[in-house]
Amino acid sequence: MRNEDSLKLNSIVYILVLDSIIKEYQTLTINEEEKQKALELYKKIEERKSKENKKYHMYQN
Repeated sequence: MRNEDSLKLNSIVYILVLDSIIKEYQTLTINEEEKQKALELYKKIEERKSKENKKYHMYQN
């Protein structure tokens, strides 16, 4: 069940991203506020991944 929920959530996110890209392409304008929020969220996700990787490598040694 968890994989199905994850797949459903990922599908929704991809659809929203594609919709945003299409709107930007058609109007030739970029929503700077939305872009900034996305960059901040991406940075947080990458930091979280980095912390998880550090834990994993720490246990390997």
